[in-house]
Amino acid sequence: MKKLIVSGGSGFVATWVMTDLLTHGYAVAASLRSLSKADAIKAGMSRYVTADQLANLTFFTADLTSAAGWEDAMAGADGVIHVASPLGHGTESTAELVEIARDGVRNVFQAAANAGVKRIVMTSSQAVSTPDSHATGTLDESFWTDPANPELDPYRISKVKAEQAAWAFAKEHQLELTTILPGAIFGPVMTDNLSSNRILLQLLKGQPAIPKVPLEISDVRDLAVLHRLAFAQPAAIGHRYLAASQTLTMLAVARLYQQHFSQLHLHARAMPNWATRLLAKPMPSLRTLVPMLDRRYHHSTAAAETDLGWTQHTPAETVLAAGERLVNLGLVK
Repeated sequence: MKKLIVSGGSGFVATWVMTDLLTHGYAVAASLRSLSKADAIKAGMSRYVTADQLANLTFFTADLTSAAGWEDAMAGADGVIHVASPLGHGTESTAELVEIARDGVRNVFQAAANAGVKRIVMTSSQAVSTPDSHATGTLDESFWTDPANPELDPYRISKVKAEQAAWAFAKEHQLELTTILPGAIFGPVMTDNLSSNRILLQLLKGQPAIPKVPLEISDVRDLAVLHRLAFAQPAAIGHRYLAASQTLTMLAVARLYQQHFSQLHLHARAMPNWATRLLAKPMPSLRTLVPMLDRRYHHSTAAAETDLGWTQHTPAETVLAAGERLVNLGLVK
């Protein structure tokens, strides 16, 4: 039985990565900043994996901001799925957040190199393959975001710098790296870590006005599968794979919820673009959406589909599955 290390075991994406690996015969050791979260994570995953499969999951204490704990945990492992990414606290400068993100990559990758683990699959972001808002056409993995683009916020810049650091380190230490670039990640949650599903929860709670922002959506379940396929297939070594190509606007999602959850009596009202731009000035949560309002470019997932045989849920299936889980958890009153 092959053993894989998964970083950030309490995360929304990581729990699905671990679930998919366990159901396909892998043993998993996942990092947590505190082992107090372990029981809740296992309880959430038990909806999707058997008790025998769950027995192959262990946890260890490690934090991306420190080198401690990583190398010992990686002894005897067959590979690393590096999912975790430091988000910061929203108060860091761009330089500080970039340093945090790059140090996280280096701590994990250095531990793998020291432990003799060559194979790494890393979760990056579609933000690392994104042009300015005036671009048109279809983009593939050959496109890299220009970190000097003034439309980028500190988090997006940190993602660019982190992936660049990963490829540089892998080349220097002869590691076998693959990076996965998801878009807006939605899907059923297992724990109280809602992650980007908070956007959907606000729609389910009746957000009064909805920006007309197009979202290229990654289903978290498909994303987990893609990480496993990328690890298992040698053809993926040395490649980046975009993991979102299908688009729904936030308004379209709200209208789906209006139809599907009729008991919630939702109203889907569009926010004019001029209003989004105006409100974004004092509201950071809206500010990051402004460059996306008039987006005309798209991404292609043809490489993952062709190289690895990957398939995706439709965006409607994804957001409805996510919404049903949020409603069933009692988060929508």
